[in-house]
Amino acid sequence: MGFKKVSLKDISKELGVSQSLISFVMNGKAKEMRVSDAMVEKILKKADEMGYKANPMAQALRTGKSNTIGLIVADISNSFYSKIARSIEDEATEHGYHVIFGSSDENDKRSTELINLFYDKKIDGLIISPAKGDRDNLMKLQNSGFPIVLIDRYFSENESNIVVANNLSGSYEIVKRLIKNGNKKIGYITHGTDSSVVRYRYQGYVKALKEFELELNHQIIRKVSHINNEQEIETNVKDLIENHDIDSIFFFNNTMAIEGGKIIREYNKSSGRNLGIGCFDSSRYLELLGIPYVSAVQQVEKLGEVSMRLLMRQINSTSQLNEKKVLTARLIDKLG
Repeated sequence: MGFKKVSLKDISKELGVSQSLISFVMNGKAKEMRVSDAMVEKILKKADEMGYKANPMAQALRTGKSNTIGLIVADISNSFYSKIARSIEDEATEHGYHVIFGSSDENDKRSTELINLFYDKKIDGLIISPAKGDRDNLMKLQNSGFPIVLIDRYFSENESNIVVANNLSGSYEIVKRLIKNGNKKIGYITHGTDSSVVRYRYQGYVKALKEFELELNHQIIRKVSHINNEQEIETNVKDLIENHDIDSIFFFNNTMAIEGGKIIREYNKSSGRNLGIGCFDSSRYLELLGIPYVSAVQQVEKLGEVSMRLLMRQINSTSQLNEKKVLTARLIDKLG
């Protein structure tokens, strides 16, 4: 036997009252329509007994709000993004909101599909770590009055609500620490994607080299895929060590640093050298590798919390806010 969904009509039949009266109560209009407290209690009790579940999309059409927001990131399975997602979900709960998630995989087509899908589900706003080709679509939605917050990356200043880490200065501080620790030939392994995060971390790397009058050698700057890049990282680390005589490597993030650090650990053991690394974000696995490192740890949970609060302000605002929040990463120096 199939499951029959309980409707407002079913409740009205059970109680012997009009369907419109049931609708007023279930849509929070009881006081406005002067429905007595006793009747409200009676209707709500019967709805609960019968297992009534409101249709969220229909409710959104009636009230103009679904109390749901969308979150789109590059890869929800990545620990960085999963921590952000949990933080956003916790903060959303405090505001009476639910969150639906999606991963773009840095794919423009996939990201566009998710944006359109979430929008069609009548979400009240969107938090997104945008893919390269998302700008036109997002700006079109935003210009129509749809609330959006860009997290972790953005397109340009003063055109949206933005919550990011201090990627340029954080990268600069990491490389500066490596240089002050005696490293002169610092390789850089980064993503091949073109995003604000990638650009600013590269600029920080370049800024530190220039400040200490070190050569910017493009042969020791390597770009790898965003996902499934373990083999690429291993190949590039080995090549940098064996053929370019680097004395340290700056990695775009901790995931890449852990993969590359495994190779460096084995090299240090066999060669007697003590090559170190730098990276954004940290992990207990970095310490377990037993190699010198310096990292800039982002306030990941804070990124999610601030983004959700900013989205709520935008949802409740009658004008575009265009606020930018830059959170400072904390430096951890284990270079020895």
